Amino acid sequence: MVTKTKESDIPLTATSYNKMSPDDRVKLMEQLTPKEKAALLYKWDFWARDKQMPPEEWYIWLILSGRGYGKTRIGSEMVRKWAWEGYTPIALIGQTKADARDTMVEIGESSILKVSPPWFMPVYEPSKRRLTWPNGVQAIIYSGDEPDQLRGPQHMKVWLDEPAKYQYPQDTWDNVMFGLRIGDNPQAIATTTPRPIKLILDLIKDPKVTVTAGHTLENQANLAPEFINYVMNKYQGTKLGRQELAGEVLSSSEGLVYDAFRSDMCVIPRFAIPQDWPRYFSMDFGRVNTASLWYAMEPATGFLYLYRTYKKKASVVEHAGNFRELSKGEVMRRRVGGNHQEQEARDGYTIAGWPVLEPKLSNDKWERIRRVNSLHAQSKIYIFSDLSDYIDEKMSFSYEVSKDDTLTEKIHAESDYHYMSAEGYLLSEFNPDMGTKKSAQTVWYY
Repeated sequence: MVTKTKESDIPLTATSYNKMSPDDRVKLMEQLTPKEKAALLYKWDFWARDKQMPPEEWYIWLILSGRGYGKTRIGSEMVRKWAWEGYTPIALIGQTKADARDTMVEIGESSILKVSPPWFMPVYEPSKRRLTWPNGVQAIIYSGDEPDQLRGPQHMKVWLDEPAKYQYPQDTWDNVMFGLRIGDNPQAIATTTPRPIKLILDLIKDPKVTVTAGHTLENQANLAPEFINYVMNKYQGTKLGRQELAGEVLSSSEGLVYDAFRSDMCVIPRFAIPQDWPRYFSMDFGRVNTASLWYAMEPATGFLYLYRTYKKKASVVEHAGNFRELSKGEVMRRRVGGNHQEQEARDGYTIAGWPVLEPKLSNDKWERIRRVNSLHAQSKIYIFSDLSDYIDEKMSFSYEVSKDDTLTEKIHAESDYHYMSAEGYLLSEFNPDMGTKKSAQTVWYY
């Protein structure tokens, strides 16, 4: 049983404790009983920074922060508090069930099982997707790639982790809110690194949502110095850094190479692609990681849909085998990859049983970029929303900023953007019909 002693009030925080002299710290510890010392280790309002504590009154608490800020810890501690207070059932929703299990529940350093004290440790039943605390409170695990599982169940409290990366963010959110309907104080907390998807933009503007923004550096004391030095030197000041470190929602396309790309319009939920749609494949050989993209064309409109991504380190033979397995049952109309100087790599894939042709614009990077951006401007390219690795590249592929804060013509860390290279090789071969021909046929020419 839980006792009041273990949750005793300690009249200071970790911040003020760290400011005390060594002698005063020793004196303080000597005043605490063994039970109080044990409780202090799990006393979140002692260790938490001010911005990690919940608002006084709230219905939906949205935490938009950089990586390493401590948002997962906030979610886990919020669930622990709810369980202690007897709210049940609680919904735990991750990007996938594996993400929910690993990050929210079991493995991560800030997961529920890792932050729970021995005297109030829940029993985790993976087969039932359930956590049960000693007082009978239960939490059920769901995922953003199966929103229909939330159609029907009702909850008192909800924690959504990384909703900006869900395969079906809007459907998941809608079903969650319809089920948040029991108890005297229903609440939902959403912890995520932001992306400019419609759900996040709508939540920010919703008066019923309390938003907390945070930077990675706010948690610097708990992060490895090597990590801080690397990410700050590499990403500070870039679009990706503003999103992944500063927790900014980048609704503006300023500085992006593909500034015509509209994620709110062209990032869509996945659907089953008809078997008769033409398929296309493109790849970037890469020095370390090989990246590949698969597109399908809708015959009636000529729209292209990105439905599969691939990025791995392996041999040519292994890659070719993986491509054949992934593409089983699909007829590829064209497969391209690499620049003009990479013929040897194309020959290697041909020998391995996956022929790859030289792109038509293999030596003109800027023309490839111009053509792809023009297709984005006409909303001819659509991306399935679960392809987060590609979306991350697209939304951070940007020009460098000079010392006087003006954009240059140099692309930041260009060699790291393998998907962007792969798509340019293929999509630059497509030309949109600008309306000069009166025809009901496909609006694209290959």
